[in-house]
Amino acid sequence: MPTPTAPPLNGRRIAEFYNATEVAKKSVLRAYAKPPEEQEARIILYDPIRKALPDYFRSDRDSAVLDHVAEKLETREFRTREFSDTWYKSNSAALAALRDLDLRGTFEDVTTSRASIIAAKLRIISTADFYATFVPKQGKRRRVGVIVNPSGITVRADKRGTWINIESEIACRAAAAHDLKIDEAMYIDLRKGDITRYNGPKKLMWNEIVATCERIVRDWRDIRMERGTGEEPGRA
Repeated sequence: MPTPTAPPLNGRRIAEFYNATEVAKKSVLRAYAKPPEEQEARIILYDPIRKALPDYFRSDRDSAVLDHVAEKLETREFRTREFSDTWYKSNSAALAALRDLDLRGTFEDVTTSRASIIAAKLRIISTADFYATFVPKQGKRRRVGVIVNPSGITVRADKRGTWINIESEIACRAAAAHDLKIDEAMYIDLRKGDITRYNGPKKLMWNEIVATCERIVRDWRDIRMERGTGEEPGRA
């Protein structure tokens, strides 16, 4: 299968690449160049959780929504027993964390939309799972793009904030590009139970993202050459 002319990117993948070591950056991109069936774990691991999020919060956190997901976890099987076990355990842990999450408020007017933004001629999909009006127990109501990370952030503690900022900046800009008016991004790390508010867009953070995408374009060209395509991104 030929390597795509551009890597499949979303906010989380940009954050992963940005925070990878110099040695690891090419390895990260090579993983994106593999055929879809070899990226099974990366693509679908937390699908049951992500698909249930809008309904869960739209229904004022009706436990029946998550009960239905839990039932599905019992029946799904994959090509290998190892991945089936990982899929079940990971989603079960995320479900438990979601039930226990203290939002310190509620969501209203929950909607979904697939939004993206262009940086250095690369399309980046927003990782916002839904858009809603957040009504805090104390403070002002605000329209938010909500990013839920079921797996947690797998980088050193000192890089965690940058990871969140990258995903949130992309979510804010993608929302604006699609006329989805939000006041801020809300980033929920289910593993830690942490909630971070990000008031974007911010020019400096965007400049870092654009520079990262420019680097990805250069490295992706090398990967395509390695795999024998001999073509530059955008020329296929």
